[in-house]
Amino acid sequence: MKDYTLSDKLKYLEDFSKQVRHHLHTIPEASGVEYKTSEYCKKMMQSFGYKIVEYPGYTGFHADLDIDPQMKRIAFRADMDGLEMPDMTDTDYKSVHDNMAHNCGHDSHMTVALTAARFLAEHPEELRFNVRFIFQMAEEDMRVPGAETMVAGGCVNGVDEIYALHNDASLEVGSINVNDNIMSSWGAAWTLDVNGVSAHGSTPQKGRDAIREVVRIIDDLDYIVAKKTNPFSPAVFGCGMIHGGTVPNAIPDYVQARGTIRSMDEETDTILKNSLTSIMAESALRGFKTNMVCTGYPAVINHKYAYQRIVDSASGVLTRINKTCKPMTGSEDFSYMINAVPEKKGALFFLASGCAEKGINNYLHSNPYYLDDDCLLIGAQIFVNLATHA
Repeated sequence: MKDYTLSDKLKYLEDFSKQVRHHLHTIPEASGVEYKTSEYCKKMMQSFGYKIVEYPGYTGFHADLDIDPQMKRIAFRADMDGLEMPDMTDTDYKSVHDNMAHNCGHDSHMTVALTAARFLAEHPEELRFNVRFIFQMAEEDMRVPGAETMVAGGCVNGVDEIYALHNDASLEVGSINVNDNIMSSWGAAWTLDVNGVSAHGSTPQKGRDAIREVVRIIDDLDYIVAKKTNPFSPAVFGCGMIHGGTVPNAIPDYVQARGTIRSMDEETDTILKNSLTSIMAESALRGFKTNMVCTGYPAVINHKYAYQRIVDSASGVLTRINKTCKPMTGSEDFSYMINAVPEKKGALFFLASGCAEKGINNYLHSNPYYLDDDCLLIGAQIFVNLATHA
């Protein structure tokens, strides 16, 4: 039994929403090169009557529907990029791009936006705001600026409040998670390059072992989390990739490692990043040449007014609204957009996209990644309610 209620006027878009998501699911693209995806969304928004604003040299764009110059403007963000991993789902709409998959569900985010955009364009008399939909490139890869670039290009200029959602297939369809504070972590991706001196494996004293130095640095970073940060403020250090060496009987002169750091307050974020500098300095004293590049996002912090607007807009749709959810330890560059609007009046919520009955109960970035299409109209309804109620 469904424990959510959709407007009868929106239900006619159910087949449309499924067709759109299934098509988008077939064409996932990496951060910053979402050419097919962007063109598909752009043409559809144009067909609805929206004015398209492009960002020369980038795939991101925004689309405006202006009703009355006296009205305020509300904006909705939809991220477009996929993940560089194979699509292991067993569906007839699998990815046709090698080693690319929508395993974070951004296909659903775009679909919710496109569905809501179509409805609002077909019912302009119901709008209480001028509307902007922001189709953002490059949310996944912290090394490729996405939201930050679009903010610099003017995507939130003239915007009074802004909203976004993120699907969560570990939650049962018919619910949302939201709070009036921190929704995602301060996070950064780091890339470490270590240059040593190569040597034969039988004469290690003649070289400087880049592998050993990378291991030392990783151990030191673990130590920083364990002993230098407040135990009551969560912090996470992770190394997900190490590349180095070509043969088993030689000490490599170069190794690269990549990973992430996460924290739940700005002070801890600063401690972690400052620690990287001191650890690199020690490597120099040991005779290694190192380079650490660290790029990341500030935390998403929901504005209390915008949070309440989400709760009010969802209350007529859902019977299950978790208003005090814990923040995710993952990071979201939507924070740049919230921070750029007046009074930081914006908010993010998690839209449940799982279904135990259908065997859908997976976490973001898992493989295979499934989500329940029933979430699409729910998300669209919440966006519609936000735009049609001041």
